[in-house]
Amino acid sequence: MSVAEEYGFDDPGSPLLVEARTGWERWCAADPSLAVVDDLIELREWTQHASPDDKVAVLRALAALTATDRSAVAALVWLLIPGACRVAEALGDLSPDIDALVASELWVQVSQAHRLRTPWLARALLNATRREVAASLDVGCRADRHWGRVLLTDDAATLASTAEDRAAVEPVVAPDVELSEFLTQAVLDHAVSEDEACLLRELAVAAETVGAPLRRGRLGLTTPAAVELVAQGHPEAPRTLRRRAARSLDRLKVYAAGWSNESNWGCWRSEQKGREISAA
Repeated sequence: MSVAEEYGFDDPGSPLLVEARTGWERWCAADPSLAVVDDLIELREWTQHASPDDKVAVLRALAALTATDRSAVAALVWLLIPGACRVAEALGDLSPDIDALVASELWVQVSQAHRLRTPWLARALLNATRREVAASLDVGCRADRHWGRVLLTDDAATLASTAEDRAAVEPVVAPDVELSEFLTQAVLDHAVSEDEACLLRELAVAAETVGAPLRRGRLGLTTPAAVELVAQGHPEAPRTLRRRAARSLDRLKVYAAGWSNESNWGCWRSEQKGREISAA
């Protein structure tokens, strides 16, 4: 079973997919600006080549329709199936029924898509789906205010967003929660280990405690005072901890390039699997 099969989307003639495709024809007839493709089935491929502005406009239009039209929910769910499959894959070891859990939660989240005020609609819906499914299985991570305050500035902002200007957009969730979700997903995807993620959080707290300047040492995380404070609770020498933190941050920046950009995600996953096979 897969997330797509939970909806019957593996069959082009399934009632739900037929409903979504019929709805697409109806919406395009009413609003020609939405008619970027003739058939909903072609929309996923279109999103891979469309400009960011055009893609945002189409997704927002679909999201607005979810307030009153179940067909729009079905259409938007169908569009998000590839991302939902990645969520299920990442959480697969938590439950034998993970596909059903992800499918049901995705429908709930998409049904509320008209309430979201972000251009990163697909990412927001998939993040919310993963967060709620993980929480239902008693898995998750509490956001750390120190981590959020330290890392959402300067160069490390690339860990949680692309280079697009998001200043004028109201966030869907608090920045520290969003970044905590990113870090949790990075651990699930094996971009960093749980120990490495914990070390970075400890360094973030220490950097704030000692008042480390953000312009130095990876936004203060690897400044001598912060590292020495954390080293008091670790068997490793400060120099070793500093190297570990620097390597982890470098890997997170590479991971973020794929995590925040759908077109880069496949490349990152392929490279990651190649490294895992080589290590084995």
